[in-house]
Amino acid sequence: MTNTIFFDNLIILSNRIMLAAKNLPSEFTTWNLKHKAPCGADWWVKFVNSQIRGHNFAWRNRYNLPSWLIRQIGPFGFQLNSLTRTFEYPWCFLATPLEPGMRVLEIGAGASGFQFVLADYGLDVTSVDPLINPSEQVDWIFSAKEFNHLNHSFGGKVKFIQNFLQNANLDSNHYDRIFSISAIEHIPPDDAIPLVQEIERLLKPGGCFITTIDLFLDCYPFENQVYNQYGANISIPSLIEQSGLKIKIGNPAELYGYTEFDAEKIRSRRDEFLVINNVMTQCIILEKLA
Repeated sequence: MTNTIFFDNLIILSNRIMLAAKNLPSEFTTWNLKHKAPCGADWWVKFVNSQIRGHNFAWRNRYNLPSWLIRQIGPFGFQLNSLTRTFEYPWCFLATPLEPGMRVLEIGAGASGFQFVLADYGLDVTSVDPLINPSEQVDWIFSAKEFNHLNHSFGGKVKFIQNFLQNANLDSNHYDRIFSISAIEHIPPDDAIPLVQEIERLLKPGGCFITTIDLFLDCYPFENQVYNQYGANISIPSLIEQSGLKIKIGNPAELYGYTEFDAEKIRSRRDEFLVINNVMTQCIILEKLA
């Protein structure tokens, strides 16, 4: 493994994109194939999506599978993921230079494989998630026990804290990178502000917050309703202002809340962007200045 994991041309390529593009860069496709993202090995996806009796039982008990089988499925095969993740995972991974030994934090990862891939590349990974059952409609609860089994299966390198970030008592100025993949928009507005302020406290000077944020096409400013079942469109510039961080990568014309953002122009360009279930993906990098 070289000292620097990523090459400058990949970083430049990933940073040109603020709204996820419909056509994936070839580097993103290669990354997904290598890590079996975003849903695990192809045979596993076909297996759990089949209507054959007993397959649903296997999915519901996936956290208890033997470690050798878990590794065959791949780190992304244990959480239901939107297909927007075909873009989000490689973008977050390729967006900034990463080096072995860097301290990185992922917020709200759940059973996502991103944290395990980061650890496999030699990064010092901490994962923070309260692991609260997401809905009364689902019949499973992902607990610390299940997380620990997955973590052990993929090398046992991720340090897991079962809590909200604001209550995790982590050290200030400690992390080189903090990742949040399509999580902030699901948090109540009153909780999002202290969250991003805590992110600022935790980052080292010069450290980066790399995040993707859903843009809901069935909510304001595209439609009259403010909320859908997943959340609401949040003002990116307001969030940044509250955080104390500075935008490093981000195109105001493609980020909701900026005066340059025109909903009708975005709607007219819909065919250019990755749209899954009426959702686009906004990509930004924020930096903590010295």
